[in-house]
Amino acid sequence: MESNFGYAGTSAIGVLGLIIVWLVVKYYIKSRMEEQSRQNEARIRTLIKKLRSCNKANHIICNDEKLLGEESILAVFNDMIDHKVEAALCNSKELISLAAELAHLGPWKYHHEKNLFEFDDQFYIIYGTDVAREGSFMTREEYTRNFVHPDDADMVAAEVEKMLMTTERRYITELKHRIIRRDGEVRTVFVRVDVIKDNDGKIQTWYGVNQDITEREIMEAALHNSREMLSLAAELAHIGPWKYHQQVGLFEFDNEFYAILGTDAAREGFFMTSDVYRRNFVHPDDVWIFDKSEVEKLRSVQKRNYSYQFEHRIIRRDGEVRTVAVQGNIIKDADGKIIKWYGAIQDITEQKQAEAALCRQTEKIRRIAYTDVLTGLSNRAHLNEWLEGELEQACCGKSAGGVLFIDLDDLKTVNDTLGHTYGDAIIVEAGKRIEKEVNKAAFVGRIGGDEFVVILPGKRDRQYVAVVADKMINAFCQDIEVCGESFHLSASIGITMYPDDGETAEDILKNADNAMYFAKNSGKNCWKFYDADMQAAAYEKMLLTNSLRRAVENNEFELVYQPQVNIADGVIVGFEALLRWNSPEHGIVSPARFIPLAEQNGLIRAIGTWVLQEACWFARRLADNGWGNIGVAVNVSPKQLCADCFIDSVRDAVHNAGILPNQLEIEITENVMIASLKESISKLEELQSMGIRLALDDFGAGYSSLTYLQQLPVQTLKIDKSFIDMILVAGSKKTIISTIVDMAHLMEMTVVAEGVETEVQLEYLAKSHCDFAQGYLISRPVPEKEALQFLAHR
Repeated sequence: MESNFGYAGTSAIGVLGLIIVWLVVKYYIKSRMEEQSRQNEARIRTLIKKLRSCNKANHIICNDEKLLGEESILAVFNDMIDHKVEAALCNSKELISLAAELAHLGPWKYHHEKNLFEFDDQFYIIYGTDVAREGSFMTREEYTRNFVHPDDADMVAAEVEKMLMTTERRYITELKHRIIRRDGEVRTVFVRVDVIKDNDGKIQTWYGVNQDITEREIMEAALHNSREMLSLAAELAHIGPWKYHQQVGLFEFDNEFYAILGTDAAREGFFMTSDVYRRNFVHPDDVWIFDKSEVEKLRSVQKRNYSYQFEHRIIRRDGEVRTVAVQGNIIKDADGKIIKWYGAIQDITEQKQAEAALCRQTEKIRRIAYTDVLTGLSNRAHLNEWLEGELEQACCGKSAGGVLFIDLDDLKTVNDTLGHTYGDAIIVEAGKRIEKEVNKAAFVGRIGGDEFVVILPGKRDRQYVAVVADKMINAFCQDIEVCGESFHLSASIGITMYPDDGETAEDILKNADNAMYFAKNSGKNCWKFYDADMQAAAYEKMLLTNSLRRAVENNEFELVYQPQVNIADGVIVGFEALLRWNSPEHGIVSPARFIPLAEQNGLIRAIGTWVLQEACWFARRLADNGWGNIGVAVNVSPKQLCADCFIDSVRDAVHNAGILPNQLEIEITENVMIASLKESISKLEELQSMGIRLALDDFGAGYSSLTYLQQLPVQTLKIDKSFIDMILVAGSKKTIISTIVDMAHLMEMTVVAEGVETEVQLEYLAKSHCDFAQGYLISRPVPEKEALQFLAHR
């Protein structure tokens, strides 16, 4: 058939046709062959009579300007049948490959890093079982042991090793082997495998499809036994063979060809020009494929044996639109003259539909891979790809824009106190509010936790981006109601402009993240544009972290001690040990600055262990001077308490210093419970059983609740300084202190007031029956020598 060089990827005999062949041939081969022979002979002789009675016949069946005889015409049609068989035989292997790829009878994927196959129910149908029985994952060894026929096991193993050892970037292979189904039946499967590796030879994807070809194997063996059977298969498979008569410019079609077009030769005739075929059957949108210039390209190919393939749509006589695949073969003699031009068409509508379904499934998988499950927004993978694309355009001067890095403030408190159900609902609502405040061209994604990113493409104006950021801040200032509860949250936003603030997506997001932290450190609920100073601050933070790593071994830390007194009589009852760092590079560094760094980088455990040891030795020196009844309190970081070795480190510190356990008091804050309340309580109870005293520090500063107080095995409650400051403010707020004291006493706890700085505060605490006080009114934190002197004078 005249055409261009499009690729179809089909073959002459469909798998469905082969199945029909076997079923029919088994019962009707003999009678069908005889009937076909009679029909062919009658049809040919009828045609001869028509041709002899028509002047045009001289131009149709002439060779060297001589009318062919009856025997010659019979030879021509026998030659047509031969070519049908040849086309079918030449392309049966290609058809099997295509059927295995598109049928998806048993898809699977191999996870190389885990040495596991992944199967589903569609795959297990071939093996007479299902996922419920076998599981979704299976090792190579388990698959071989459970299903592969013992005689084929070595062959399968060798093929797998060959796939593993290949150095090709993409390695596609096929094999077949026997299996033993769960019901004991031996079957044959055809396996198509696709292995893709990266530049370093590491496997990226490895997947394939298995198909039960037992019946096909039997049918192929039958087809090879006789030429007549193969000819019958071509007819029954509804393949439409054709031949082109070069001398007269006519196609020759038969009923098998016309069956695909919803008609027959009696209506259309056995011969047809290209124009008539195109006008009667080709879909109008595909007519261009049959352009004469494209035909000339086919004629001009220099190869002596040339095959081509393409697809086009047809409109059947019943009006149905179908898709056919055309395969043609051109054979030339030594002088380049065409001596044969023949081929076949096949209806591939269902295959095209399968391909479309596969594309839809692939797109669905892509959406899943690029979508955040909780919010339905884009995820980090999609963000990186999208932003990289924007930056590529920006490098060419075709694009620019702003990036907003949004972090919800204090959402962790909600998760820790009410559970992740509430937190997740807030995150979903936050995503909706963000989407509402931007235009449709903006990219909105959630990249993890409570962090969102908004990209505003084409927005070079910083003022416009600032307006959008303001709208975001205002959106979060409105209460969020989820699960029947109302929450007031805020957000901190960092802003970068691309391509000015970074050459890569990683740089842009990193700088936006830095800007967001500056916004958070500026009091939260605000936005900040990134600038070079922020990068300098990030660099300084890195230097500070490096210095912090050397601080312990270089003896750069020091403990100072702040006394605690009994409010009733002024007697010293204990000291709180406080950490100080005097760095050679950075000078005196505030704990508020270096403690968070130590927690972020895992250094807090080593520092905390040193603090415990030094505080215990101070307690020992107190006891040696006759003050064994005075305890030393040590603050413990949540990271320390979570460590498996924490209990041992406390026990070792007490034992090595030779003090009584009740001389040491461990102070914890409410956020110590965040990681795992049950585990934290278990460790605290173990410390209590050792005789260690426990105190809850900064009570009221966090999300305080009676639930914590009732569950925690603490003997001391320390009221946060923010409450003590209320004493100096007129109003009813200061009565909260009396309430806290009364509540603690009812729970048999002693109460320590932190941050006492005035006599007025001390007097009010005394009236409220608070037990102990600590603050500048009594003493600032002092080194050990001064603490001992203070104690002696007191």
